[in-house]
Amino acid sequence: MDELAIEVVSGLVVGLGMGLVGAGGAIFTVPVFGTLLGHAPKSAIVEALAVTGVIAAASGAAAAIRGLVDWRRVAIFGVTGFIGAQLAAPVAVRLSGTVQLLMFAAVALVAAWRMWRSAAGAASTAPADHDPRRALLKSAGVGLGIGALTSMLGVGGGFILIPALVMLERLPMRNAVATSLVVISVNAGAGLLGQWWSGGFDVIDFAGRPVAIVAACGVAGSFVGAAVASRVPQAALRRVFAALLAMVTLGMLLSSAAR
Repeated sequence: MDELAIEVVSGLVVGLGMGLVGAGGAIFTVPVFGTLLGHAPKSAIVEALAVTGVIAAASGAAAAIRGLVDWRRVAIFGVTGFIGAQLAAPVAVRLSGTVQLLMFAAVALVAAWRMWRSAAGAASTAPADHDPRRALLKSAGVGLGIGALTSMLGVGGGFILIPALVMLERLPMRNAVATSLVVISVNAGAGLLGQWWSGGFDVIDFAGRPVAIVAACGVAGSFVGAAVASRVPQAALRRVFAALLAMVTLGMLLSSAAR
């Protein structure tokens, strides 16, 4: 398969994943650039940030038009995520690509495990008691952590953000997914800004053409996924994506070790 075909197919799959399950799709983007297209780890992470931001922004805008986005929660997680991304950016620039790759693999495998558990219904949808002030503090902490992860590893963090919106903020699942997309787009933009002012773009080769192709195909795939999501069993989808994510991550580690 040539490069253009890889970019088109990968973009469609990443976008389809985000549209279908609301989380986990963006985390495939780093292996797309790092393993399938052979880019250096640091370049792959920044390129994944750009693609994630574009897809999430387009999907979030469509959800906002339908009135599904909770803007108060966007403010809470967006502001704290922005701060977390700026704090983590100088660290990300100074970390070696190998360390970032290992950190990404750990996060990806945790994401796969959480997706598998959510398909089995292992996590409760809401806590028994609800203290608004405590929930706000926890949400702020989650927002900081997700922003840092986005900046350092190029992941959207939806696999953490959606459960937080459901359990801490008590949003219905449809609103949680829509709100998370807007927050992810904010975090991705914050991560790119942090990389820029920290000098991250000076030490990588940013491949604009592949990023544009993957992002455009990802937007198309996300719209298709969102359109058919209600007709596809979510539990089965989450198991498939969890297994695929685990396999892709392990393959990325093996490919990196063989270089």
